[in-house]
Amino acid sequence: MGATTSTLENDIESSVRKLFENNIYEEGVSLPISSAAAFNREYTTSTHAPEDICLTIVDSPPDHHIQHMDIDYNYNSEYLTVDSPQIQHNNTNNDNYNYPEYLTRDATTGIQHNSDNNDIYISSEQLKNTDLADAVQINNIYAYDSEDNGDQKDLVKKYQVLYKAALKGDWDRAKRIFKVDPSALTASITVGNETALHIAAASGHSMFVENLVTLMPSDALELKNCDGETTLHFVAAAGLIRAAKAMVTKNPNLTQMRDNNEWVPLVTAAYSANSSNERSKEMVKYLCSVTRDEEPSPYYGVSGGTLICISIASNLYDVALYLVQRFPNLATEKSEDGYCALEAMAERPSAFPSGNERTLWQQFLYSFRSAKQIHDEELMQKHALALVKCICRQISLKSSTEIFKFFTESDTLELATRFGAVEIVVECVQTFPDLMCIRMKTNMTVLEEAIKYRREKIFNLICEMNADKKMASFIYDENNTILHWVAKLANPRSLNSVSGSALQMQRELQWFKYFIQEVEKITLQRHRQKKNDEGKTGRDLFTEEHKELLEKAEKWMKDTANSCMLVATLITTVVFAAAFTVPGGNNSDNSSNDSGNPIFLNTTSFAVFAIADASALFSSITAVLMFFSILSSRYSEDDFLYSLPKRLIIGYANLFFSIATMIVAFGAALSIVLQARWTWIPVPIALFACLPVTLFALLQLPLFVTLVRSTYGPSIFRREDQRMKWSY
Repeated sequence: MGATTSTLENDIESSVRKLFENNIYEEGVSLPISSAAAFNREYTTSTHAPEDICLTIVDSPPDHHIQHMDIDYNYNSEYLTVDSPQIQHNNTNNDNYNYPEYLTRDATTGIQHNSDNNDIYISSEQLKNTDLADAVQINNIYAYDSEDNGDQKDLVKKYQVLYKAALKGDWDRAKRIFKVDPSALTASITVGNETALHIAAASGHSMFVENLVTLMPSDALELKNCDGETTLHFVAAAGLIRAAKAMVTKNPNLTQMRDNNEWVPLVTAAYSANSSNERSKEMVKYLCSVTRDEEPSPYYGVSGGTLICISIASNLYDVALYLVQRFPNLATEKSEDGYCALEAMAERPSAFPSGNERTLWQQFLYSFRSAKQIHDEELMQKHALALVKCICRQISLKSSTEIFKFFTESDTLELATRFGAVEIVVECVQTFPDLMCIRMKTNMTVLEEAIKYRREKIFNLICEMNADKKMASFIYDENNTILHWVAKLANPRSLNSVSGSALQMQRELQWFKYFIQEVEKITLQRHRQKKNDEGKTGRDLFTEEHKELLEKAEKWMKDTANSCMLVATLITTVVFAAAFTVPGGNNSDNSSNDSGNPIFLNTTSFAVFAIADASALFSSITAVLMFFSILSSRYSEDDFLYSLPKRLIIGYANLFFSIATMIVAFGAALSIVLQARWTWIPVPIALFACLPVTLFALLQLPLFVTLVRSTYGPSIFRREDQRMKWSY
């Protein structure tokens, strides 16, 4: 037995020395033990199964703080596995476990047994060449006897090796623990009362979960953590479909079990799902097929409302459509937050075609997307629109009183107008046309909301229904007419959708001018100059509300004009001087008729140079004049509607043209000088010349295009065939 102890002693010595010499002190390092057979024989026949061995570095007497490494003994292999370092006090009273006889009876000079706390010491003489302290203590920390470990923290410590195995998906290691300690199958191994099955499921180890499910009794699968979640909740969140099927097959009741939030696994799966993740979508669809409609049903009441709203929030419109078709009551059920399905859809305008308008640049980038991405997006929009139609169809089956009550008590129309979900407003109005005139929770009509948030499409919809004629004559609170509502500053969310203070001011003027020109035609004569309770007309209120925005617009316009005029002035100076210092020089032969003429006058490159230089000069001068006229403007409100934007457009166009032609002139001049020696020189010059022109276009073209569209483009209040399009 002494020889065995010596072998063990030498193995630990060499292995730990190797750890510290290589600066390795981490999880998962294996130490070979050549006497593993003796360990197996002693441990497997012992009354108390072994705990993991702890190597503890001690630099002072045993009653001081010590640092130890957890060592997990693998029963079917010749290794001890070193886990992470921890700090532990050495004066605890451990239970008197039966250590292998050769460790307590036949200890050599290098090994000592502390009978007070059943600790085993290995002399530092054995490890004198390492960076260890005075001694290494072998401590018993993985107790399989749970009778003396009632405290949860002790249980967590007890099962930390199992916890790490579940966290890493190490089934072989976990299986050996379960073989020695079957109670570990259902034991709580964290302070949150999670079992090994919970941990493996949360970590996404499907095979580990499937193997563990086969070992556990069916009722053990119903064990919950402190949040009331079963393992199926974890599996649903992780999208482990095979594991979910194995669990449901073994215990079908798992699909009906609720956590502390009253969520069944189906709701958890929907909450964790992503429309771009096929695995998570398949998990939701699978749980939809196996979750039963039985009391208490997850498809009715608050549970049903939460389910449908979470499905919509996760962009699972096809799943939500299936649920509403199967359970029509979900069309009007409220979630735990008080939301219904239509309200959830109203907050997602990007799910509809009207919410996916793109700029020219965005449209260009969109054309490079894969066919699958484009198809998936179009399919999602079709599902979203079909869902809205299905919900409205179910609402239309109610009585007029119930419909009116539903829309007055919900925020559907207000949210749809705020976020610009035109399709929802269309479908709701189609269901009940009088919705245009009802007052919502905000005490505002749809028309007022559309004006407040500057939703042109919804405003056009109201006009197409001729509802504007009726509502334009309304007298609102504080004697405000519809013109007073238009005169108020737009919501910041709507303002920020337009770039630049000047363009924001232009958009505000377009709204107000349209009402002056169009809406006044249908209002009563006495309402056109009507004053509110503060004695202000619509125009007076507009000036007051937009005073700060006007100042910002003036500053933005001046700063932009100053910067551009500086660049245009530099270009004018450069190209003007270039006209008198022609490339190649002039003919100095006084006897020749060509005396004083440019030497390369008859070449094509010189003609390009001359035309480009002249074009750059004239266009840059024009740009300077335009920007100067902007700086000298009076900056009245009406100037921002057409006058100033038109000058800025002309200045931008000429500045861009002057930059391009100046680069062409430079390239032509360089070709004239160098082409005699290098005939290929025009090619790289032309390529490099494209770089600054392209950069300027990419950086400034979006603003230029926006200016042109907002100034010269079609009206934002255009109507298609003067009729409302009811189908999409």
